[in-house]
Amino acid sequence: MARSLPLPRSPVVTLILIAPLRTATPAHRSGPSLLPVAKRIWLPGFGAALSSVGFGAIATFSSLLFAGHGRTPVWLAFSAYAASLIVARAAFGHLPDRLGGARVALWFVLIETLGLMLMWLAAGVVAATVGAVMTGFGYALVFPALGVEAIRLAPPESRGVAMGAYTACLDIALGVSGPVLGAIAGRTGLSSVFLASGVVVFATAFIAARLLRAIQH
Repeated sequence: MARSLPLPRSPVVTLILIAPLRTATPAHRSGPSLLPVAKRIWLPGFGAALSSVGFGAIATFSSLLFAGHGRTPVWLAFSAYAASLIVARAAFGHLPDRLGGARVALWFVLIETLGLMLMWLAAGVVAATVGAVMTGFGYALVFPALGVEAIRLAPPESRGVAMGAYTACLDIALGVSGPVLGAIAGRTGLSSVFLASGVVVFATAFIAARLLRAIQH
């Protein structure tokens, strides 16, 4: 008959060791409220939402644009966008900390806007792909740069809540812009999606400029 294996004793030993320890009573404190924090960071959050419309346009409509114009491969624009975004964040992700979030957001949102406009005007695969690259390169730094401003405006004890409220602006932008851009595409064509997105994204430049003026004064 096979011998039964002995039960491991380590849990029993651990129980003996921790039994004499006194239970620590956590301090009960009310967590930071979302609404006051949201009021502090609404401006960079609104800028993040506007700039994220370009991301939504690329993710949802770039392949449809290529397919509609007979451009192949249809995945090229989104892949170029994603690759440029990764490269930009890896190479220049330090700039918001070094130069200031508002200043970096102002520069890079102009690049994102030009990329979307190029996709609107592109007559071929190469121009449209370059536009996607520029869009990804620009957006790569706009979102974290405005995030730096959101953290700067938030109280130190509420930075986690501030970051949650800030990143929620991306989700709201994608949820709202998808149906709106789809309606635009249905009425005026797929290319017009990138024109409309470029106009919306460009509005972020005014928010970044306002944040920059507030810092300088």
